[in-house]
Amino acid sequence: MKNLLLSFAIVLTVSIGMAFTGIDTQHLKGFISDSHCAEAKMDMGAKADRIKCVNKCIAGGASAVLVSGDKVYKISNQKAVTDYAGKDVEVDANVTNDTIEVTKIMEAK
Repeated sequence: MKNLLLSFAIVLTVSIGMAFTGIDTQHLKGFISDSHCAEAKMDMGAKADRIKCVNKCIAGGASAVLVSGDKVYKISNQKAVTDYAGKDVEVDANVTNDTIEVTKIMEAK
């Protein structure tokens, strides 16, 4: 009986802790842009031009961001997305306010 109560208490404590972390896992669609162009809401033209522009800006020191509709998300794990710079993507991510941690990414078709 004590083991059952102890197990229940541990599960309850972990569940409550996870409920208050403020992290929300979501599936998002959009494209990987750079912080400079996304902030300025620049139209980068055709997809090929966008890919070149975003790669150039990221190489110049800008951060990669996810643009999903009107929302721009900062990306906490930059290395996970740099191969997708300028491309349309679908991501699974842990969302905290306006920052995401990408857990899965794939190029959108």
